[in-house]
Amino acid sequence: MSANIENSVRWKTSLFCRLNIEGSFFSALHMMMMRDGPRYGFWERIRRGWQVTKLGIKVVRADPELMVYMFFSAMFSIGAFVVLMTSTGGLGYFIGGGEEGFEQGAYVGSFLSYMAVAIITVFWNAAIIASAHYRLTTGDNPSFSYGIRQAMKCLPQIFIWGLISGTVGLIIQALEGMKNSDNPAAAAVGWILSLIVQVAWWITTFFVVPMIVIDNLGVRESMSKSPELFGNTWGEDIVSSAGTGIINFLVCLTIVLICLPLFTLGEIGTGFGLLLMFSGIALSVLFFTACEAVNRASLYYFAKTGEAPPMAQKLGLEF
Repeated sequence: MSANIENSVRWKTSLFCRLNIEGSFFSALHMMMMRDGPRYGFWERIRRGWQVTKLGIKVVRADPELMVYMFFSAMFSIGAFVVLMTSTGGLGYFIGGGEEGFEQGAYVGSFLSYMAVAIITVFWNAAIIASAHYRLTTGDNPSFSYGIRQAMKCLPQIFIWGLISGTVGLIIQALEGMKNSDNPAAAAVGWILSLIVQVAWWITTFFVVPMIVIDNLGVRESMSKSPELFGNTWGEDIVSSAGTGIINFLVCLTIVLICLPLFTLGEIGTGFGLLLMFSGIALSVLFFTACEAVNRASLYYFAKTGEAPPMAQKLGLEF
């Protein structure tokens, strides 16, 4: 059992290193420690990160069309998952002759659908970041098709990056699966490695999609430059992400508390309460996911220029 665990960990670690995450991760940490001075002080970073959070909320409130990108991302992802799972499972059933063939087809479908969802997610993230960047830098409201056109221009990079991020996602899932092991040592190793990989991946790839869609850079160049930019804005990145997530949680919690009394009104009240609750939570998730994309575009602009986007200045938000 321990030999299998060791081999599994060794294989995952070697792939992780081949993706050049380790070097980029420590490069980002170095940049984080080298920044000093009042402009990059700890509390100043927190203040600026909160300003980024407020900017994202204001932009999406003014342009709710940005939420449509996230809606299409979810719908296309669900559609790809259903089509690939049913087609590969059914094909395996007829070719493999029964349940065993269906299971084998389902395994193939799971892999293909995971990769397809990763690519779809990257595409729509690129589209909304391009649209958000245009609004943040020009003050104008771009058409919905603008973001799609910009994403289409860098489709090869999006495809490659989707495959890479999907592969890393599968590695993380495998590590998380180790946490459920009956062996305490294996569970501990899985938990630690999963946490390390997720944090390192988030740090080293934070600005990859903005670099691809805004500056039309290649995947390798984006991965090499992203850690340095993250090192310039690490505090703002963490605070804006955490702030958006916390507000989303509080909004969803409020929706649940408002709907709870409806469950005491019988079947009709329960049905209406469930509909209202899930609709409200879905809208909240769409809204704050769009805010997160706007935050990413804002932070990318600040990381490159050292200044707040023009839209922030227009709204009276100082970075």
